[in-house]
Amino acid sequence: MRNRIILACTTSALGLIAMPSIALAQDQDGQLTVESAPEDPSADEAIVVTAIQRSLETSQAIKEDSDQIVDSIVAEDIGKLPDVTATESLARITGVQVDYANGTAAGTRVRGLPNIATTYNGRELFTGQGRAVALQDFPSSSIARLDVYKSGSANLLEPGVAGLIDVRARKPLDFKGDRIAGGISGVHWKQSQKLGVDANLLLSKRWETGIGDIGFLIEGSYTDLKFLDSSRNVAQAILSRNVAGLGTIRYPSFVNINYNAANRYRPSVATALQWRPSNELEFYADFLFQGYRSSGYGSNLQINSGVQANLSDIVLFPGTNKVKSMTASAGGIPTGNQNVVTGKTDTYQAGTGFIWKRDGLKITGDVAFTDSTFTRRTTQFNYSLVVPQPTRTYDFDTDVGAGGGTVVVTDFPVNDPARYRMVGLGENGERNHGRDWQGRLDLDYRIGPKGLTNVQAGVRFNTRDFDFANYSESGTTAAGRFYSLLPLEYSAVAPGFRGDKVPVTRVFLSPTADSIMENLDFLRSISGGRTEVPPLDRVYFGNEKGYAGYVQGRYAFDLGSMTVDGLVGLRAVRTETQINGFERVTTAGVTTVTPVSQSNRYNDFLPNVSARIRLAPKLQLRLAFTETRTRPGFGDLNPSLTIGAPSTICTPTPGDPEAGPDNPNCVRNASGGNADLQPIKSQNYDASLEWYFSRGGSLTVGAFQRDVTGFISDFTTDVEDAEFGRLRVTQPFNGGEGRMRGIEAAFRTFLRFPQLPQWMQNFGILANYTYIDHESELPEALAATLPGKQRIAGVSKHLANASIFYETRWFSTRLSYNYRSDFVVEYNRVNDPLLGAAVLGPTLPVVEDGRGSLDFNATIDPTENFTISFSATNLLGAAATNHRQYDADGNTYPWQTRFLETIYRVGVRFRF
Repeated sequence: MRNRIILACTTSALGLIAMPSIALAQDQDGQLTVESAPEDPSADEAIVVTAIQRSLETSQAIKEDSDQIVDSIVAEDIGKLPDVTATESLARITGVQVDYANGTAAGTRVRGLPNIATTYNGRELFTGQGRAVALQDFPSSSIARLDVYKSGSANLLEPGVAGLIDVRARKPLDFKGDRIAGGISGVHWKQSQKLGVDANLLLSKRWETGIGDIGFLIEGSYTDLKFLDSSRNVAQAILSRNVAGLGTIRYPSFVNINYNAANRYRPSVATALQWRPSNELEFYADFLFQGYRSSGYGSNLQINSGVQANLSDIVLFPGTNKVKSMTASAGGIPTGNQNVVTGKTDTYQAGTGFIWKRDGLKITGDVAFTDSTFTRRTTQFNYSLVVPQPTRTYDFDTDVGAGGGTVVVTDFPVNDPARYRMVGLGENGERNHGRDWQGRLDLDYRIGPKGLTNVQAGVRFNTRDFDFANYSESGTTAAGRFYSLLPLEYSAVAPGFRGDKVPVTRVFLSPTADSIMENLDFLRSISGGRTEVPPLDRVYFGNEKGYAGYVQGRYAFDLGSMTVDGLVGLRAVRTETQINGFERVTTAGVTTVTPVSQSNRYNDFLPNVSARIRLAPKLQLRLAFTETRTRPGFGDLNPSLTIGAPSTICTPTPGDPEAGPDNPNCVRNASGGNADLQPIKSQNYDASLEWYFSRGGSLTVGAFQRDVTGFISDFTTDVEDAEFGRLRVTQPFNGGEGRMRGIEAAFRTFLRFPQLPQWMQNFGILANYTYIDHESELPEALAATLPGKQRIAGVSKHLANASIFYETRWFSTRLSYNYRSDFVVEYNRVNDPLLGAAVLGPTLPVVEDGRGSLDFNATIDPTENFTISFSATNLLGAAATNHRQYDADGNTYPWQTRFLETIYRVGVRFRF
């Protein structure tokens, strides 16, 4: 009976189960002071509270008591988030979606949008010259908690349009004493058939001295990533041809085979120092290093169909002029390339601050320095096969397996080195750098329990320097550079295509990455005469300053038998940006460089109003209105413009009256940023009904609407320039008005009900679903080609997650499924040969098909100090597929059929 009473308690009484910090105040960032699941959740040993249950109880308490609409994931133990990286764990949260590629989860979106602010312990953190950090760079071992804020408040760093994600690290004074914890795992990648290791170690020391409590923590981690993603791809360029008896037929210009692989690793080190001279005062300092190292390659064989090929065995899709399958001979030489890509990121953040509390007043201050540099270098070895040209049999949308395009080459030994020759070498690279100082001062004064209970105010300043430089060089080789005449080593590319039974030419010869890099000077010399790495050209650089101040009140009052509390606040932000770039114009082989500069200043006033109505002890309703905005990226604001050389048809030629700038086919390609971009702005409405029926069980239903203006996307348009004639410019534009609205529902519980058999009480369920109705206007320059409001790129209409747990004191297992429905990847202008080479076709979408993924993990605790773990990611291994619309009539062809990694891990963790 006693257990039944405890299980029936609501989370509003969580202070009775040794989690007082959950039910108390929030820190200066508006977040609860608890950092992770408490180490001792119950003083009553008769109640067995397991790790997953304790984690769910803590995250549920955070959600219930937060001033904002927030979802959290709390580590079950030191080094024990549900998944391997922060991004994979975030995919379990209601309304959060991620993309799976390159052996990991990346591209986090909240309610479909990528415009997210990211913070680390409440501070802004970024990578390179971007505005956000790659959340996959955070290994789970270093994280205590992840908070996803779907509605903001004035005391938070201004969220992006999609919200804010805060990563919370551990602190030494969170522990009652000293701690040593760590782990090591062996990793196996199914497609690449490689082995790797993940390892982490945490040391935390606490001293009780005459000058107060002092704590120091240091932790480090290392994670491997050795993936192979393979794909079959159909060309987006659709050819047109007249065939006797069939009329005009349409078919893709090629099918290619692609292998994308890399060996990557991420080192990370974090330290934290805390000194509490008294209960009223605390000083702290911390440091973070995140690294990323990558050495990868991409192998590609492109089997061209050819406009002059001899076609036979043509099969059309019924009722169309689209070719489904055909055989081609002559008129199409296969080509390919071998890419060698190296990348490196070093991100450092150091900060210090204080927290002072007396009576009802709390003052906090924090200052931090961040420096991040990302470099990338790509070398591309281009080759082609030689005559006699092979016979190619295509099926552009096979009915077998995962579908997509296939091609089989016959009567041609594609593994014979005598059939290959080098045709060129390309090199490109980039360097992104960002450096930032940020500081803030906040105060919170508690007035009383009712009416205006708290007054909060604060200021923040940051100054950010950024710069971007790149290089690009390419050259061709003379005929006769056969594989056998080059000082390179060659290997047959691995088959890949896990479980794919489709007949396709998979094996081809490609030079090894090591031999390309070892002989790079020679390869440069035969493809343009260069002998050194191309120099970096500065593309843009500048500075951005941000000034922010806020005032906010927390209120509470009784309304009959109900209690109402909430926030009313305003955050004012001033942004001052100075960005410098270069206009580069190439004419007659000579490039002219002219400096350009742009400055911009604007103010944002971001109000927030929220209310929490406690309808019953276990039931509450939240309402919120906020305004948010997302600044454009520095690359998007770049004022630089690069104008390519004019084609020969643009040059007046004696004897050719049509040649010259007035020729309708005279177009010069150009690309650049757009200094006139405006921030993306949104007015946000949220409502959430939350029923907390037990300490770890809840049912919540929410509704939301985002009225958004100015989504930013890259598009290509034709512009008439008085000096350069017609320019085909690719640059970012603000879109028009858009909206997102939807509902989300979540349910979680452990089946710890006395009416159930004991074995069933060890099971738990977590499930959530999000529906998003969305649309937005394209930029004005493209509205004529695709009028009306369109689907927002990257947003799925349906998102769903489900997990089943089973846990005892010594054993736990979890099976998790994640699903997202189809979504638009991007919109592009189509070059349709039926319209003529000089005419840009309509703006049309690439659509990714819906898919799901299944993950599994389990742990065994043979002793209190050791845990043995096993996990498998992407167990189903379903291919990721998409398709491209190529004309205004809605006709499509498959584009990519991608086969992604399944990853297995076995490891051991320890804790003392």
